[in-house]
Amino acid sequence: MITLKKWDITGKRYFIVKMRNASNFIGNPWFTRKLEDIVTFINGKAHEMFISEFGDFIVVNSKFISSEGEIAKFSNLKLCPAIKNDILMVMSDVPHGKAIAKCYIVEEDNKYTVNQRICILRTNNDNPKFLYYSLNRNKYFLSFDDGVKQTNLRKEDVLNCELNIPESTGEQTAIADALSDTDTLIENLENFIKKKRFIKQGVVQELLSGRIRLNGFNSEWKGIKLGEIGKTYGGLSGKSKLDFEEGISPYIPFLNILNNPIINCSYFDYVNIRPDEKQHKAHKGDLFFNGSSETPEEVGMCSVLMDDIPELYLNSFCFGFRLFNQEEINGLFLSYYFRSYQGRKLIFSLAQGATRYNLSKTNFLQLKLKLPEVDEQTAIANIIYDMDKEIAALEQKLLKYQMIKQGMMQSLLNGKIRLI
Repeated sequence: MITLKKWDITGKRYFIVKMRNASNFIGNPWFTRKLEDIVTFINGKAHEMFISEFGDFIVVNSKFISSEGEIAKFSNLKLCPAIKNDILMVMSDVPHGKAIAKCYIVEEDNKYTVNQRICILRTNNDNPKFLYYSLNRNKYFLSFDDGVKQTNLRKEDVLNCELNIPESTGEQTAIADALSDTDTLIENLENFIKKKRFIKQGVVQELLSGRIRLNGFNSEWKGIKLGEIGKTYGGLSGKSKLDFEEGISPYIPFLNILNNPIINCSYFDYVNIRPDEKQHKAHKGDLFFNGSSETPEEVGMCSVLMDDIPELYLNSFCFGFRLFNQEEINGLFLSYYFRSYQGRKLIFSLAQGATRYNLSKTNFLQLKLKLPEVDEQTAIANIIYDMDKEIAALEQKLLKYQMIKQGMMQSLLNGKIRLI
C-alpha cells in the first residue's frame, strides 16, 4: 500500500491518495485500445475573419491551448462548435514548438469553436478526463516531430494512437480525479506565487522611490552621481575560442547577470587565463551590468556578488562597478534599485542604438540618483531579499508538486499502481 500526502499551499492541511501495486489488484483488467475505437474525430474549420467583440463563440487555436493566450470572438456561419467534455488537440506546430498534441478539455457547451489546426476528440463511453491526461503531449504524437519541418498530424495518425486503458470507467474516474486534484493544487500554488510577486512589485516600487519610509528613518534622500561612489571596469578581453574550450578559471556569464539580482555562484562558465595576463577580477560587493542587448528593456540589468570567490572574472559583454566604500553604500540595495521601475527608467535614458542597444560606461558614471542613508538602504534591501527568498521557496515547492504529478501520471496511466 502506498499513501501520498498532498499538502495545500498553506502547508497546514493535506488530502490523501491511497494506492496499491497492480500485481495485488483483483479484477478490472486493462486493455490496449486504439483511439479510433473510443472517440469520434471531428476536424476543425477555417473561420472567416469577421471578428466581433460580441461574437457568439470563442475560437480555439494552438496559441489558446498551448498558452491560453489572447482569444477572439467570432460570429459567422462556418463554425465547429465544441461541447462539454470534448478534448481539443493541436494538430500542427513548428519544429520543437511544444504545442503539438497539446490538449484542452472543454468545460462548457456552446462557448468554443475550433479552427482548422485543432481537432475535436469526442469520447464514446470512457471518462474524458482520463483520456485527456493520457493524450496530452503523449509520446506517440511527439515522435512525429522531426525537428526539421512543421509537424502536421493527420486524422489517421491521431486515430492510430494506442492507449492502455482500464476496463472500469470507475477506475478511470478515480485516476482522473487524483490527477485533477493535483492540478488544482499546482494551479492554486501558481496563483499564490503570482500574488506574492505582485505584492513584491508594489512594495519594491514604493520603498525604492522613497514614497514609503520605514519606521525610524526620516533623513532626506540625497542626490549622488555614480562616479562619486564607485568606478567601472571591463570584462574579459583578448580571449580566443580555444580559451573558452579549455578554461579552468570561472567567470560570470551574461545570463547570470540578466536573470539574478544576486549572482548565482553555482552558475559560472570557465576560461583559460595565462599567468602573464592582465584581466580584471570580480570582488565581493561588486555590481555587474550587461552593457549590450538587442532590446532596451534588457540592457543594463544589474546583479551583485555577495560571496568571496577567488580568481573570478567577468564575461566580455558586461562591465563591473566597484564601490569605493561598501560601508557607505549597500550593493544589494543598488542591485534592486537598478532592476526596479525607477532604476530601469534611468538606464533607458542611457541606452543607445537602433538594432542593438549599448550602455556607455562614461555616461553611466554621470548618472544621478537619490539614495537614503546606508542603514535605510540595508533595511530596504533586507525586506526585498526576504520576499525573494519566500517566492523562491514557493517556486521550489511548486517544482516538487510538478514532479510528484509526473510520477503519479507515469504510475497511474500505465496501470503500474492502481487506485482503491
